[in-house]
Amino acid sequence: MNEELYLVAYKDIEQKEIDEALWLKAMSHAGGDKTRAKWVYIELRVDQMLRDPALRHSVSRKARKPTHQSGAFMMWFSILFFLAITVTVVTLDFASLTLDLSNGFYFLDLPSLLLVLPVAVFFGISATSWRSFGRCWTYTLGSAKQVSISDANSVARCLKVMGDVSLIMGIIGTFIGVIFSLNYLQQGANLAPAIGIAVVTLFYGFLFKLLSYVAEQRVRNLYLN
Repeated sequence: MNEELYLVAYKDIEQKEIDEALWLKAMSHAGGDKTRAKWVYIELRVDQMLRDPALRHSVSRKARKPTHQSGAFMMWFSILFFLAITVTVVTLDFASLTLDLSNGFYFLDLPSLLLVLPVAVFFGISATSWRSFGRCWTYTLGSAKQVSISDANSVARCLKVMGDVSLIMGIIGTFIGVIFSLNYLQQGANLAPAIGIAVVTLFYGFLFKLLSYVAEQRVRNLYLN
């Protein structure tokens, strides 16, 4: 709650909606230094809100922003456009400039997916909570009715952790694939499965990192900026 009050006090100054009597008091404490007075004002304003429950209740609404659906369409369009471009590049036969959908099967690998996605999800939950993970979709799409700053921060953190862990697991999968490849090479076995794990897992890691990053930035843009 205190973090929200500090943000409200800071926004009061940025939007020039200050309590003039409190500002004069802050200027007095700061010896007329406007830069220092700004930070003194924030402390005084937060203290004022903490001591007055009615004032605290009224300003808490400023820390909660009604959300909207604007931008949700563009987000879905961006994701679909990205997937369309990726599928086109993956399935395009550059020799004949025709689409060969069978090429897409090279990018489908269940072990690689299991190595990246579930681990990223559970790390995101452990870093925040099940509730924050459940809110990732509603907050990202702007369909939540009321969002507190602390809840939005938690959702953004959950998305960031999931994206970072996806990328890390992709790199770990690459190392695993390289180790398998070296063992198979010594045995004279087929290297294709191991190389597939090494490359496709990293591909999945970057893919989920990108999607998580876009979702995180949308949450920050809607509720925190």
